Amino acid sequence: MKAILKSYILIFSACMLLVWGCSDDDGTTRVNLSEPTDISADFLIKQDNSGEVSIYPSAKGAHSFIIDFGDGSEPSEEFVSGQGVSHIYPEGTYTIGITARNQAGATATAEKELLLSFLPPENLEVTISREQSEPFKVTVIAVADHAAAFEVYFGEKEDEAPVSFLSGESASYEYGDIGTYTIKVVALSGGSATTAYTEDIEISTPLVLPVTFEVPTVKYDFYYFGGGDGTTVALVDNPDPDQVNSSNTVGAYTKPQGSETWAGISASLNGGIDFSVTKSVAVDVYSPAAGAPVLFKMEKAGDSGTFVEFEQTTTVAGQWETLVFDLSALDEATDYSTLVLFFNFDIPGEGETYYFDNIRLAFPELPLTFEAPISYAWMNFGGAVSDIADNPDVSGINTSSKVTRLVKSAGAETWAGSNILLDKPIDFSSSTILSVKTWSPKSSITVLLKLEDSGSDYATEVSATTTKTESWEELTFDFSGIEHPEHLDVVTIFMNFDQPGEGNTYYIDDIQLKN
Repeated sequence: MKAILKSYILIFSACMLLVWGCSDDDGTTRVNLSEPTDISADFLIKQDNSGEVSIYPSAKGAHSFIIDFGDGSEPSEEFVSGQGVSHIYPEGTYTIGITARNQAGATATAEKELLLSFLPPENLEVTISREQSEPFKVTVIAVADHAAAFEVYFGEKEDEAPVSFLSGESASYEYGDIGTYTIKVVALSGGSATTAYTEDIEISTPLVLPVTFEVPTVKYDFYYFGGGDGTTVALVDNPDPDQVNSSNTVGAYTKPQGSETWAGISASLNGGIDFSVTKSVAVDVYSPAAGAPVLFKMEKAGDSGTFVEFEQTTTVAGQWETLVFDLSALDEATDYSTLVLFFNFDIPGEGETYYFDNIRLAFPELPLTFEAPISYAWMNFGGAVSDIADNPDVSGINTSSKVTRLVKSAGAETWAGSNILLDKPIDFSSSTILSVKTWSPKSSITVLLKLEDSGSDYATEVSATTTKTESWEELTFDFSGIEHPEHLDVVTIFMNFDQPGEGNTYYIDDIQLKN
């Protein structure tokens, strides 16, 4: 049986066999009246120079088919879906007509080209492509003179069955694991002769945030532009491990002598960044000089004109510091996946080297002051809405410029509130008392402060009561005696807790540990 199967070429395009007549519970038969769609055909060419071709048509909604063989001979008899018909051809190119009919008698017609040659395939050209957003998937297309079809082996499995496709079509495959694989493409004709092509491809771990330069299976390809174009960033030992950055491996970018003022480096991430929980990105930077402007930019893949950017300035020389870039101006509907960094932006290169590491989403830490550059992404629930706003009452104990505004909408749940994820758990080693500055339109309301563990269901809460109206005051919350203080990294606040929303606006600021 295997020998018989090997003497054929199987060429296929998505074959779908559907049953379109079905019965309701009462036994009434319903018939699909729409014309058949997605008409195609699979060709099975016998590889013995006989010219025998078996044709297997397919279509959505089709009950039967008629085949026009395209060589001037009489069309086939009508036959039901799931069956095929055979025909003998001399060498040549033929346009096969496929007429599909549904149970109601409606018909639709499509054409597909058949190339039949007994000569060995020549001039085989294979293109293997990969989408940046799908690092485990490859797509293969091929062309060759005298080729009737192609078979491709993707090299991941033993005793692999090849995938077949026609010239002008493609075959795709998604690998299950990283590694180096050999792809083999075989060009087939109507005879026994074949031509083959092989190529090794490397499937690596996707490049996503955080970028640490520590994972050996990730290809950290940051490319130069504006000077030294095409060069990739070198991965080197950390020049000066310290408390800011103690990692072993970092990226090293040397801004070429005389390069453009806008010279920099870029990398394509394997997919966009989820900015739903924070819109800030942090980068550890080691600069040869303080006062160097660093511009961080995220672009839409394939569209450099759609971007969001933020500039920071180094404050120290010859040591690590963390720069935080506020990307709150981004369009939440845009998928940003190209990362761009400009060191000493707007100044020509002088051959100086910058080191960078640990590109990651940045979350706020205590104290929560709600000032730039970090973005504070409050998550809302129950009908409460929180955002960052100007201080409505710059006076007394709070003269800062930015605060959090919490609107408890009319009819909001009694438990409506907002929470924010911290970069790391709260350190209660020096104090277990949290203070919060609040501004309320009325006094004697309950403010509930809840601390949660983002990795479990554990939470603890303490309440306090306002004493002032339309004035800033500081409330304190004593968390002494809590069972698991080492994992609390979510701060949740409820204004006028246990009461339904009345459309009032409250303000919050300076959530911090109180010594």
